[in-house]
Amino acid sequence: MASLQLVLLILIIQVAVISAKYTTLPGDTRVVKGKKDDAFNYKTTLPGVYKNLTSGIHKVTFVNSNCSTPFFKCSYTQDSSDQMTVTMSGYMSYGLKWVTFKGDGDLVPISIVFFTDDVWNDMASGSIQPQYSVPLIVRAKNMHTVTLTCSIYATNPKASLYIGLQKQVYYQMRQLQGPIDNSAKFPQILNLEVRNIILHRVSTVTVKKNQDIDFYSCNTGDYWLTHTIDWTVSGATSIGFSFAVFIGILLCILH
Repeated sequence: MASLQLVLLILIIQVAVISAKYTTLPGDTRVVKGKKDDAFNYKTTLPGVYKNLTSGIHKVTFVNSNCSTPFFKCSYTQDSSDQMTVTMSGYMSYGLKWVTFKGDGDLVPISIVFFTDDVWNDMASGSIQPQYSVPLIVRAKNMHTVTLTCSIYATNPKASLYIGLQKQVYYQMRQLQGPIDNSAKFPQILNLEVRNIILHRVSTVTVKKNQDIDFYSCNTGDYWLTHTIDWTVSGATSIGFSFAVFIGILLCILH
């Protein structure tokens, strides 16, 4: 009887550990699209304990399950130390573009991007252009590699590329000096290209699986763009298509 109780206890602990692990939601891309003034309801999961969000000029500290801003209602539940579930609702507007969640220390920032009328019209100098990077959650089961893109509207930005849930920098773009490239220290990074393409600094990284869920981030100024790669589930992705369209358009301009 004691042995049976021990086995049951071990099984319960294993189930608890598995259920506590971070998981992505089916169909979530961290991209919200809709017509101007249309209502939106959106839910996502975040990989840890997040403390605040930034949206435009608004910075909100999480208090008592509330993370609302003047642009949208927001609530959260801390499912475990590894996962938070966030629910947002409001109305699409051109003033709502980025919502970036941050935690303590080196916990990777997570951004949601909003495309009102299915367009991205923020061409501020030095800004990240996420239309060439979506979806921000990539489902990659049975895929050997994934290629990710970050495009910054500047030819000489100060920017950094990060890897991991507890982010580590693997590439730094510096304005007055050459770049610092530490990508060789990370065997999951198979190829990295950083180049200027018509007023944009474009980084393209090809990676293989490291963890069941991997994180790759691009940062310049207050902009954070994080790709979450979920290697445990499959699903269509348009990252390659978006980047191909981007390159095609720019090549046409060049000619």
